[in-house]
Amino acid sequence: IVNGAECEPYLTSDYRMMIEEPEKIVGGLKIILQLFDKAKGVIAVENNKPEAIKKLQELVKNESRIEVCELLTKYPQGGERSIIKAVTGRKINSSMLPADAGCVVDNVDTVISIYMAVAKQTPLIRKIITITGDAIQNPQNFNVRLGTNYNELIAAAGGFKSQPEKIVSGGPMMGQALFTTDIPVAKTSSALTCMLKDQVAQSKTTACIRCGRCVKVCPSNLVPQLMMETAIANDAEAFEKLNGMECMECGSCTYVCPAKRPLTQGFKFMRAIVAANRRKAAQAAKEKAAAGEGK
Repeated sequence: IVNGAECEPYLTSDYRMMIEEPEKIVGGLKIILQLFDKAKGVIAVENNKPEAIKKLQELVKNESRIEVCELLTKYPQGGERSIIKAVTGRKINSSMLPADAGCVVDNVDTVISIYMAVAKQTPLIRKIITITGDAIQNPQNFNVRLGTNYNELIAAAGGFKSQPEKIVSGGPMMGQALFTTDIPVAKTSSALTCMLKDQVAQSKTTACIRCGRCVKVCPSNLVPQLMMETAIANDAEAFEKLNGMECMECGSCTYVCPAKRPLTQGFKFMRAIVAANRRKAAQAAKEKAAAGEGK
């Protein structure tokens, strides 16, 4: 599955690549399919990108092993588990890999990089970066070398209209807030979203009113309001029992919460604790087994 959903608001780099370099996407997918004799390739694109869909469909119309799948425009459709379910109908959980569902999922950028490496002998030294947000004078995409400073890209986009209230690496839903833009573009970079004050929630956090909105929007069918209680209590065991590790950290629950509770941030913290506990338990079991063999 080539993930061309790009469901994160403001981000458009994958969309531009699908429009401007569809041949490289199809070429990269053909290279990947050479490793799997019986596999089928699917380029999954949300239906709000008709131009990209049309170009890709034209390229694969005579390909027996490749097809373009139109997905509903729905966040977080681009999540790995979400896109596998949307394309194949198969479900996987956090303890499983895409391979357990008989799938390999790569995003558009990765497939193009594979094509460039194999067909053109060009290593990954460049990235398409979206510089966006209402605080940016001329939002646009840049094809830059790895290591390029974000300050240079902001200047190339015309600079700030006014001082941004928040700057996020990535998109507004799943990105990470930055305290400086004096950082380089890395292989995992995708965008810089610069938001004005009226776009950033200023309301104070209040008590949960049990409205259930977070439950309705959760793509993993979890109960965020109960999970947050375990996060506040720092109860990793209870968090795990509520299937907290299934959280995709998509930010949907935080976005709809009328009490402005930092749900996703709490879940990220708890997931890190549970993961650390699991590593400690695995290491202890390994040492115990080694000690037993020594006897």
